[in-house]
Amino acid sequence: MHELLVSVRRRLRWLWAVATAEAVGPALAVIALVLLMTARWRPWAWPEPAAFAVLAAAAGALVIAALTIRVPLPVAARAADRGLSTRDAFVTALEADRRFPGSPFAQPIHERAHSLASGVGGREAVPAHYQPRRLAVLLVLIALVAGLAIAGNPQDAVRQRRAAEHRALQAEAARLRKEATALAKSPQGAQEKAVVAKLRALAQQLEHAKDLAHGQAAIDKAATELAAKLDPNFLAQKAAVRGLDRSLAANPLPATSGGDAASQLSQLAQAAGSLSPEQRAAAADRLQSLAAAQVAGNPAAASALAKAAEALSRGDTAAATAALNQAAAAQAAAAGSVQAQESAIDGLTRLDASKGQLNAAQSALAQGQSQGAQPGQAQPGQGQPGQPGQAPGQGQPGQGQTPGQGQPGQGQGQPGQGQGQGQGQGQGQGQGQGQGSSGSSSSGQGSSVGGGPNTSAGGNAPSLGGTVYDPGSLGDPLQLGGDPGLGQGSALLPGQDPGLNDIGSALVPYGTVFDRYQAEASRSLRRLELAPSVRDLVRSYFDSLARP
Repeated sequence: MHELLVSVRRRLRWLWAVATAEAVGPALAVIALVLLMTARWRPWAWPEPAAFAVLAAAAGALVIAALTIRVPLPVAARAADRGLSTRDAFVTALEADRRFPGSPFAQPIHERAHSLASGVGGREAVPAHYQPRRLAVLLVLIALVAGLAIAGNPQDAVRQRRAAEHRALQAEAARLRKEATALAKSPQGAQEKAVVAKLRALAQQLEHAKDLAHGQAAIDKAATELAAKLDPNFLAQKAAVRGLDRSLAANPLPATSGGDAASQLSQLAQAAGSLSPEQRAAAADRLQSLAAAQVAGNPAAASALAKAAEALSRGDTAAATAALNQAAAAQAAAAGSVQAQESAIDGLTRLDASKGQLNAAQSALAQGQSQGAQPGQAQPGQGQPGQPGQAPGQGQPGQGQTPGQGQPGQGQGQPGQGQGQGQGQGQGQGQGQGQGSSGSSSSGQGSSVGGGPNTSAGGNAPSLGGTVYDPGSLGDPLQLGGDPGLGQGSALLPGQDPGLNDIGSALVPYGTVFDRYQAEASRSLRRLELAPSVRDLVRSYFDSLARP
């Protein structure tokens, strides 16, 4: 009898688990189904794991409860009596054993119960009563859940892209934070500290950005804030400050012991009363020439130097001392302003590099998602050279019989800017807008849509914001070196000379060299390695950039 009651107890636990699953299973399956449908509707990462977690948690809880639920033997005995119709034989036997253990009264009751339990198991004692409809609904829902879990989800690609964008943002944030830490270790002024703070704040914004577009917007905002600290006349100011320092370092002022320009002007102010007439005359001439060089970049210093020169010429040492002190103060202020703006430019350079990294990541993701790209076909943003003699643009390389034997097209326009149509003898057609000299061009038809900047007149180059000034609008042609095949002695406007592009025997897309061009431009800004003949041109260029 004891074996029967133990079997009945296990059977009761199993049937309780089945009844519970029939009752709550459909509801849980519906919840999982809704979560899986949500995962196919929205690119959220949590619904699918949540659906599986709900089902797994419910199944685990049901199994644990079925194994640990307490079923006393009297309950199993009553269930066995009901199932076998033994009229409480098993319950009575248990009660007799409890009240009269080993007594002659309990022995026959116990023997009768044993005889009734002989050859009977828990399955016969407690038959199952399933609910077919509930089970069918549960099985259908489970099949739907399994089908959705196995079938491909169109939101998977979106989530993968977001994960890749998040990794790119995290990597760029780590790089900016590393650069900020390196800058913080070097001696700093107020402006350098501001740049460090800006880089760290931007790194935190990139870490919490939703996608690459928000990260790029954060970089643009930070770049705008840094660019607002730049003086439109920065290049002229820098040239004036550095030029005065170098000039006085090479040829110090009379009665001075050297040092930077501000220091020498202060020393001359202190020694103005003890100068001989010859020294005053020499100092006046020198200050007058220095003042002429400071007019464009540092008007305050130029005015003070001119006053000092005039005062020394007429022997007014007191006025000369005051003017020299003013010039020293103006030079020191201008030097501080230049240093602050150089820090801002350094920050802008780092922000530009960050945006370039995010743009590269975005391009890589877009390229990975493009479908049906054939070898040799240009993707948007990537130009490929056409036939020799054609401008870079879109298209497949031509297959001419003899390279470079295209017939020159005819065009009309201003000298140095012409448009025309040319057709090579080979097959294939490239697209791009070419510019030649003296009104003739050998470019193909169309306009350039390559990934690099277009250097033709009126073209716009990628930048952090704003418009790009057109140097050709100055109307002052420069004689620049280039490809001899374009004509000898032709006048080319800045930005139109193929000789300035990174080309060898064939044209290359600007996108392949644009990053290096940007780095070179940044270094040139810091060094101001400009010839005197083009300083006005560069100054006008950056003045135009600063205008809204």
